Amino acid sequence: MPAGPFHDVVGPDHVRCPEGEALDGTPVSFAVRPGNAEEVAGCLAEARERGFAVVPVGSGTKLAQANRIDAAAVVRLELSRLDRIESLDAREGVAVVQAGVRVDALASRAREQRLRTLIETPHPAATVGGTIAAAALAPEHSLDRRVAHEVLGLQTALANGTLARAGGRVVKNVTGFDLVRLYTGSLGTLGVLTEATLRLRPVPEARAVARRYFPSLEAALASARELLGAPVAPAGLAALPEETGAALVSLYEGVAAEIREAAPLAGEAADEAAWDAVGARMVAPAPGVRLRLAARPADTLEIARGVEADAGRSSLCVLLPVCGIVIANLSVKRAVPVLARAAREGWASVIESAPLEFRADVDVFGREPGALPLMRELKCRFDPGRVVSPGRFVGGI
Repeated sequence: MPAGPFHDVVGPDHVRCPEGEALDGTPVSFAVRPGNAEEVAGCLAEARERGFAVVPVGSGTKLAQANRIDAAAVVRLELSRLDRIESLDAREGVAVVQAGVRVDALASRAREQRLRTLIETPHPAATVGGTIAAAALAPEHSLDRRVAHEVLGLQTALANGTLARAGGRVVKNVTGFDLVRLYTGSLGTLGVLTEATLRLRPVPEARAVARRYFPSLEAALASARELLGAPVAPAGLAALPEETGAALVSLYEGVAAEIREAAPLAGEAADEAAWDAVGARMVAPAPGVRLRLAARPADTLEIARGVEADAGRSSLCVLLPVCGIVIANLSVKRAVPVLARAAREGWASVIESAPLEFRADVDVFGREPGALPLMRELKCRFDPGRVVSPGRFVGGI
């Protein structure tokens, strides 16, 4: 029997022709499971030669946060076999991991050395590669704390079947164009991430969570501003709107003596499950549209009021006043005016999940950025044949 597509690259045991399966609404022609970076590159080379479109998949937690695939059918490149932690250097605070490693597995290994990774996300099954590719959002997200800051280096399989490296193993190692930042958040449209070198941080001496209820959302956000201006500011803040008021949950990390003094100012002591619940609320399945809106931190209340005016109080899910992000769960009908308001006001918007038929008529990433022509040119340079995740990124790139 002649070998089928990808058999010579990964072996026939790791290639399926799934009948009736779809990836985000697009029929899956082949499901392929490469075992290492070289096999990932080989799969892309074969896909390019045969004219196949490829979408890399880790655990699939962020598949809906993208535009529809611009292809009649797709090869699902499953990275679950790339699951090795290659090294963890506690003295240097650096880990080298394959893209299919689960973030919680890396976090567990790091804790054994009294270290932690700050790429942790609320998705329990998230992989390192998927988290970087999506620049996933955590409740602690801020200008100073985001996925891109924790990635020191990347290995990427390019659409032409070659492997490329960017960055390295130390914090300051790159001059010129920063390809690591370019790949982070690109949703696999420039290549397939196969390995990451990540910064590890010391576990803080102490952590504390506080919670306080306020009779109004305005009062909760006013308190948040005061806490952020205090000598010891919280590492994370989340306002959780309720029917009439709002709860403000604060996370403190750092020196034990300072936290013992600062945390009581934020409210009553709560266990860490209260902070974990914020992340769970951010990623809980939404029956309609889960929408993320963002502007300046000072605009958090304005965004919330706009969502409430268009879709009702109950649509507000989580507010992150540190970074001006509002997450809302909307019906399909109510999402339309909220998106229109975001475009008028100049708020950034990302549809994190929505029915396929709704995403077919909108750009998941909101209004087109001014840099879209440059982004299209980069896609053309990296992937002229539109092999990798065609159509999935901003503007249908």
